[in-house]
Amino acid sequence: MIVITGQLRTDPATHPAFYARLKALCAPSRAEDGCLFYHVAMEDEADSVILLVEGWRDQAALDAHLALPAITEFMADFAGKVSMNVQMHEVSQSRNMALP
Repeated sequence: MIVITGQLRTDPATHPAFYARLKALCAPSRAEDGCLFYHVAMEDEADSVILLVEGWRDQAALDAHLALPAITEFMADFAGKVSMNVQMHEVSQSRNMALP
C-alpha cells in the first residue's frame, strides 16, 4: 500500500479556489480503481494550510491517478502557487487500531 501525507500551503488569495478544487477531486479520486482513501482537510485557514492523506493499493494505481487529465490540469492550474511538503510511505501492513 502507498500512503501519501502532506501539507499544502497557498497564499490567501489563491487558497479558496485551490481548496475548492482539491475538495472537488475527492469523490472522483475515491471512485478510482486502487484508491483506498483520499482525504483533504483544512489545517489552518488563516495560514492557508491544507492537510492531504491518500491511500493507494500500489504504485501503478497512484501513477494512473496522477496521469488523469483532471489531476494534471489541477496541478498545471496551480503550478507555482502552492508549496507542498508531501511524503510517500510504502506500508507493508495495516490493521485496525483498538482504542481504550
